[in-house]
Amino acid sequence: MVGFDSSRPVSLYIHIPFCKMKCDYCAFYSRSPKEEEIERYLNLLLLELEAVKKEINVPFETVFIGGGNPGLLGFDNIKKILLSALELGRPKEVSMECNPENLNSNILTLSGLLDRVSVGIQSLDDDVLKTLGRHQKSQTNIKALELLSTLPFRWNADIITAVPGESVETTLSDIKRISSYNPGHISFYCLTFEENTPILEREVPVGEEKEAEFLLSGWKLLNDLGYNHYEVSNFSKVGEECLHNKVYWNLGQYIGIGPTAESALGWNEMTVMRNTESLEEYFDTHAFNVSGLTKEETEESYLLTTLRTKKGIDKKEYRERFDKDFDSTYQDRIGQLDKETYINSDTNFSVSEKGMLTLDYIILTLSMSI
Repeated sequence: MVGFDSSRPVSLYIHIPFCKMKCDYCAFYSRSPKEEEIERYLNLLLLELEAVKKEINVPFETVFIGGGNPGLLGFDNIKKILLSALELGRPKEVSMECNPENLNSNILTLSGLLDRVSVGIQSLDDDVLKTLGRHQKSQTNIKALELLSTLPFRWNADIITAVPGESVETTLSDIKRISSYNPGHISFYCLTFEENTPILEREVPVGEEKEAEFLLSGWKLLNDLGYNHYEVSNFSKVGEECLHNKVYWNLGQYIGIGPTAESALGWNEMTVMRNTESLEEYFDTHAFNVSGLTKEETEESYLLTTLRTKKGIDKKEYRERFDKDFDSTYQDRIGQLDKETYINSDTNFSVSEKGMLTLDYIILTLSMSI
């Protein structure tokens, strides 16, 4: 594959572009499938996966099946995908997203193949779910949580906060109730208003000041409950970090298959590939759009991803990757930042929790030195 560095690990993302109904805030590519499309898509996906394995001929570091709602494929079909993805060797982690309404005990057929399940709970409040345009009630979410707490998989629950009409107390109630089922990992996001989504047409964002109140209150509670804030929107108990997402945040190599899935290959000058833009194009052409990143563009992407994490930038790795000293390169720009928004040690540069609230500004300021 163009730009692939065989000396470094590579992960795999598999996009399932099917949802029974699209949520009002969702900007990811998905659509309601026709019955005959599922089998056709599965066969094409397996062919694409075979081609990828032949090209790289090494085990994947991690595997993640996302969407859309992969649960719509059925667990028997997911098993076929995983058996193929794991043929070259056992990854360190295999994850799958699944909507609460599709989660059932049949997922146990994936035991031995699947390590981790990520479920989009979003809220346990029916009014919040209605505002989000979710297509399940809180009782469906509770049943999913009850099942997850009994399954032999690590698991994550997504929570969305700062929803119009929601109170901070509702968010804190969601965190307390969901954490009582003992997930090892919780993803905690502010609602994002994306272009061309129905929610943008009928709701007004709560505003930055109110968003900060939601976030800081939620962050404190999650910390008190024993969840480490290891990335801007992600919290985990010890040993429960998502290894696949850490590949993205460390700007590692990954291959994406399925429509709109992206790949990033290489090290100090990466190649980015994006798969076809729709299911129809995937069926007809199966083509990639390929673009190479310069060393400067790769470095900018590295800042954008690594500064999302609590660890931040490892200065030794930065020197090895970009052949220059981090402190010398960014000293002047760092001096323009509020000292309470970052932590600068001999080994790492990272943002503080206060800095996470203004992360875009910090990244923009530093990137002017590239």
